[in-house]
Amino acid sequence: MFQIRFNDIIFSSNRKKISNSKIVLFFYGLGCSSTDLSFLLKQTTKDTQILIAELPGHNNLAFSQIDILSYSRTIYVFLKKNRIKEITFFAHSIGGIIPIILVKNFIKKKILIKNFFNYEGNLILQDTEMLTKKTISYNKTEFIKKKFNKLILKCKNSNSIFLKLWSISLIKTSPNAFYDLSKQCVELSRSNELIKFFKTFFKNKVYIRGEYTKNNISEHLFGSMRYTIKKSGHFAFYENKHQFLRTFNQLILKK
Repeated sequence: MFQIRFNDIIFSSNRKKISNSKIVLFFYGLGCSSTDLSFLLKQTTKDTQILIAELPGHNNLAFSQIDILSYSRTIYVFLKKNRIKEITFFAHSIGGIIPIILVKNFIKKKILIKNFFNYEGNLILQDTEMLTKKTISYNKTEFIKKKFNKLILKCKNSNSIFLKLWSISLIKTSPNAFYDLSKQCVELSRSNELIKFFKTFFKNKVYIRGEYTKNNISEHLFGSMRYTIKKSGHFAFYENKHQFLRTFNQLILKK
């Protein structure tokens, strides 16, 4: 695994430098890290380069109050500087917002978006019920001083394997970043703009869900192309790494 740095953003990649390969840009969810997905970087073909972008304040990175819009702008400058002409997006949870902000505000039609694979991305307000909405129900100071450490401890001591694994990356996450990104996620999800853009702009898109994910949202809301990861929920790369890898290979690498 290699690291590629650009301004305040770090990408983990299977290549030392940006190549002319097929580019897969991966955005993970809140409280996760590229380390959680490093196994994907071992499964590539010669013509595929994967870039896993670290979120602000995640994986022990400093947090400087950057918002999703500014973060997306930096991603765009990186793509433009490296003359990347075609991208496939794979995004999870809050990471599912970033390709939409990135394309809607900066890329537009300047770069070809070959595919967008969205794994339970936060596209509507109901998607925020599990975590981000609850996070911002607390005062920010209270959350940073008390609630975030309690969340880590709860996950660490849980009987759930995926929560235990998530706690490892949570420890490396800035509580400021966790709170601020949660707030932005909820604000962006309040209207139907994210889901509308996802459904109308991206021609080649697949909405992915975990088999065990329970909500009252119709799958049809997210478009006609859907995919289910068996024996997992919202964190398939923790819960069922083998199945997540198989899904990734089928969708991205066509294996």
